[in-house]
This record gives sequence, structure tokens and C-alpha cells, in this order.
Amino acid sequence: MSPTRRFLALACSQGRLGAALVLGCLGLASVAQAQGDFFRHFFDHEVEVITVTDMTDRGRLLRRPAPAQPVYYEALVLGYTDFGQSIGGLKPPNKTAMLKLILKVLADQGYHPAGPGHPPEVLLTFAWGTMNWKPGMALLFMGGDKLDIMWELEPLSVNTAPQALTRFRQSPVASLVKESAYGPLYVMSIQAFDRAAAVEGKTLALWHTKISCPAEGLDIAPALQQMIRRAGPYLGREMKKPVWETAPQRVGRVDMGELKVLETIDPNKLPITDMDQGPGAVGPEATRKPEREKK
Repeated sequence: MSPTRRFLALACSQGRLGAALVLGCLGLASVAQAQGDFFRHFFDHEVEVITVTDMTDRGRLLRRPAPAQPVYYEALVLGYTDFGQSIGGLKPPNKTAMLKLILKVLADQGYHPAGPGHPPEVLLTFAWGTMNWKPGMALLFMGGDKLDIMWELEPLSVNTAPQALTRFRQSPVASLVKESAYGPLYVMSIQAFDRAAAVEGKTLALWHTKISCPAEGLDIAPALQQMIRRAGPYLGREMKKPVWETAPQRVGRVDMGELKVLETIDPNKLPITDMDQGPGAVGPEATRKPEREKK
């Protein structure tokens, strides 16, 4: 069993990773009420991207990547997951296409795959999917704790009355997060762990970037693509509060001009461990699997 698989097995057995990864918790919710125009959300079908990064004390000691001094990583692919009820008729996006985009965005931010002469400094986990009707998990995933709105999950009482009376002061981001928590979301999760500790079977979290958007009226693949693009500048960067950005959903035609090979990102040749052992698995271990089976 590879070090990354031993690490994940131990973390799950300790009950830490489920809470730490709260993986790309996913979902959707109709909420243009945050800006006072409820119906715009249904007709424009824009991607409302909510990004927040949590940083541990150990993560704050990690050096920041720079163009001349990138941070090298090994990847653990957790892939697609439905948290809560699945969304009917939803077709998961192509894993290889998702990974190529994630790796490209990470490279733009100074995170490079480990290789000869560049041993991995961190272990990154990738996950994406949906979170449907899980308000408590969704509110925390979207940074409700940093917006001081976790109390919204509690019934009105003497303890919550003071907050309820000042609800009108909530920011548009807080209003969007609060309303979105009660509907389905599309979510992505990228989390960093200390790689040396992982090899020893220890779970030492560094940072966790959580990306989400209300899913109503959106196709999952282009929505996830916009989410990771918008979240790029916030990957591995501590945030005091969630950031909300709006982007159009990229669907439609593609006009092909002269074709040129600008770059190649092949997940099967990079330091990636895929937890999926099925036919859709990626990474070096997946490409060697048929050879082992022949023997």
C-alpha cells in the first residue's frame, strides 16, 4: 500500500479526515435574494462562486509559493462524491478533464507536481461533487463560522434573538451563504497535508480551500470549471472571510482555429494516487494495474 493510501486509511479510521476534508462538500441553492433580485438567479444562470480557505498554525509556517520557488506536491484524488441526497439526472464530469484543469490552476499559483530533483513537500487532496440538503455541513463548508451566522441553524430563542434583531446588518455574502446552505450545491475541496507526516501515517492538516456554488439551473461540468478558475488566487491563502464572485456559465459553441500544442498535462504521468480503483482510475498506479493483473 502506498504512503498516501496508508495515510488516508489511518486518517479515516481516526475519524479526522471526514471532518477535516468535509470534502468538496457540494450543492445548490436559489438565492439572488442576497442582492435583492431573486429572479435573476433563475434566468441568468450565473455561477455564484463562494471560496474560503482555512489555515492551521502549521500551515501558516509553510512557505508561500513563488514563480522561482514553487511548492512541490503529491496528489491524492478523492474524486466525485454526493454528500446527502443525490441530484437526479446529474452526470458526473470527466475525471481526467477535471484533474487537468485543477493541475493547471495549481501550477498558475506556484504549486507544481513533484518529480526528479523535486521531492513532494505537501500532500494535496482533490474532491468535487454535490452537497444536497445538508444545511449544517454546507453552512460550515461555505465559511459560515467566519461570517458569524452559524446561529442561523438554531431555532429562535432568547439566546438567538439578539442576532436575529440585527440580521438586517448581514453582508450580501452572509445572506447568500445562509440561503444557499438549504439547497443543493456544487462543491470542490482542495486540502493540503504535511507530506512527511503522512508517510509516517499521521494526519497533519495545513490548509483547506473550499469552493461552492448554488447549483440550480447550472450544468455541473462547466460550473465546476468556473469554480476552480475563480478560486485559483485563493488556493492555500488564509482568508478571514469567504469571497463571493459571479461568473457566466461557459457553455456553447467552440470555434476551432489553427491547432497548436501549447502544453500537456497528463495525470497518468504525475505523482497522483487515485482512490478509485475502477476502470476510470488515473495516475501511474492505474496505468500499471493491467500489467499486474496479467501476472
